[in-house]
Amino acid sequence: MCRAILLPLVLLLLCGPLHAEQYKGFPRAHALVTAVEVKSMLDGPGPKPVVLAAVKQVSWLVEHIPGALHAPRKAYTGKAGMAVDRERFQEFARGLGIDNDSTVVVYDEAYDAARLWWLFRLYGKPDVRVLDGGLDAWKDAGYNVERGPGRSAGETGNFLAVPALTGWTADMADVYQVRSDAGTHVWDARSVAEWDGSTSIGGLPAGRIGWAQYIGWKDFRKASEGRPSEFRTAAEISELLMQAGFERGHGHIFYCHSGVRAATPLFALYLMGFPIERLHLYDGSWIEWSQRALKEGAGSP
Repeated sequence: MCRAILLPLVLLLLCGPLHAEQYKGFPRAHALVTAVEVKSMLDGPGPKPVVLAAVKQVSWLVEHIPGALHAPRKAYTGKAGMAVDRERFQEFARGLGIDNDSTVVVYDEAYDAARLWWLFRLYGKPDVRVLDGGLDAWKDAGYNVERGPGRSAGETGNFLAVPALTGWTADMADVYQVRSDAGTHVWDARSVAEWDGSTSIGGLPAGRIGWAQYIGWKDFRKASEGRPSEFRTAAEISELLMQAGFERGHGHIFYCHSGVRAATPLFALYLMGFPIERLHLYDGSWIEWSQRALKEGAGSP
């Protein structure tokens, strides 16, 4: 009897509360990390995480987390902002000193961290976490920042990229095929002005994919409060998803202008515990789709 009582107590001491509340209520809260946790990892005795700043050059030079490495979008995207192939992504990651067993922490100033998180998972590295709140959260915690060009990665990493995760991306044919599929929905994550056609970017035709539904990337983050790098709580996102008509059993394809902003709602649904095999990012997004419309002379599809 004593042994039966002691065993659960020992497990509780070793593992912590069996039903401890997840960060912000997310079922997959492990994909987010707080500034306090990052600081603890950097200062602790264990292996140090590789911290990547997915920010613009100007922002990087002004201030960044000490010891972080700059990961500008152009370094891991190719033509029209689409994902680079396996070999190029492996070269990018190794150049940052990332090994197969490295823990990677990514932060941004708007929406790039989710895109980079998506790319790492695409090529077989799940141990990547997004710093919730970005650099603002780091500074709010009272931690120092560095200025200037920063440091280089030092030694080349040994990260081995695997073939792209099947289904993690969607192509133009996939988007067209689900036109009459009630079980899969296409979601436009751009701004309202891009969605309704009142504005366009880069000289492309204004418009949207005809059978898409709208869910702005900003709705998942505290962008309206001036904190676009910080995600809303699971309760807030749950309410948003319910109002928009999301269902866990359906497939969801997200697109934006170049596939970057679309990674935010996909990441949010991942945090919420949606089946991974039902989450897809249309990497070509509006850049590719609108070019098809131009070629066919049919205007916005």
